Amino acid sequence: MPQSAKHFAQRLNSCLDDTDAPPHVRERAAILSKMLDIPKHQAWSLLEGQLLPDADLLQRIANEFEVDPAWLSGDK
Repeated sequence: MPQSAKHFAQRLNSCLDDTDAPPHVRERAAILSKMLDIPKHQAWSLLEGQLLPDADLLQRIANEFEVDPAWLSGDK
């Protein structure tokens, strides 16, 4: 499993923590899925660090949480 995907997942979860999202990954996946209009299984994979978003999705997530995409992806 790529380290960068794990990094991304930690930061994404940190963003969700800041919004007081429920701690359970199933509920978080449902929230993220609705928020970004992506399938639940994709949201789950992002949260679990099994998948990295493409540049377009990364930008959408960064905009949604008002964070720097480079920070989110672990480049900073």
